[in-house]
Amino acid sequence: MSTTKKESKSVEVLHGLVVTETEVIITVTSTGCTDKSDFEVSVQESLPLLVTFKRIGIDPCRTAPLSVDLSFSRKEVGIYSDFKVTNPFASGPNIKVNA
Repeated sequence: MSTTKKESKSVEVLHGLVVTETEVIITVTSTGCTDKSDFEVSVQESLPLLVTFKRIGIDPCRTAPLSVDLSFSRKEVGIYSDFKVTNPFASGPNIKVNA
C-alpha cells in the first residue's frame, strides 16, 4: 500500500475554528494522515479579509474518520486583522485528536 499523498484542491468542510491573538486552529476530518501541509490558505483582500482553507493533499490512510485540530500561526497565514472564514461548517466525527 502506498502512502504517497495525491494532489487535489478543494475547499475543506470545517468542524471547528478557534482564533487567538497568535494562531488560527481549524478542526477537520482525517483518516489518519492529515497534517497542515495538506492545506493551503487563500486570503482575499476585502473588509474584512476573506480566508479559505483548501485541502491540497488527499489523506491516504484508512483508519476510521476522526476530527483533528490543525494550528496555523497568523503570521504564516498572513492574517493580522479581522477576517471571515468562507469555508462551510458541519459536524464532524466524534473521535477527536490534536495533531
